[in-house]
Amino acid sequence: MKILTMIAVSAGFAFPAIAAAQPPQDGGRMFAMMDSNGDGKLDKAEITKMAEMRAQRQGDPSLASPEKVEAFMKHLDANGDGFVDKAELEAMRKARASAPPQEGPEEAQPHAH
Repeated sequence: MKILTMIAVSAGFAFPAIAAAQPPQDGGRMFAMMDSNGDGKLDKAEITKMAEMRAQRQGDPSLASPEKVEAFMKHLDANGDGFVDKAELEAMRKARASAPPQEGPEEAQPHAH
């Protein structure tokens, strides 16, 4: 479980624009921009294209690495169909919004024995 959380967290940091996509106030515009073929779902190529754009903007090619794109797809694709739809993206956005802080005070300090 800890590994899955780490992958989710790293994927979320790698793709915050995607992870934060679909806020209620955007009316689905972010998803529509990412969905270049207009089929109502994001495939690996569309996710990769967005990752490449983000990597270029931030000057960090590792953001678009195949491993990060794959991990992000696996994390978001709840039904395993190989695509990310609006509902799956919204579920991730809601989970991130309600996620507890990464490190609590107990974990931040070394344990004395």
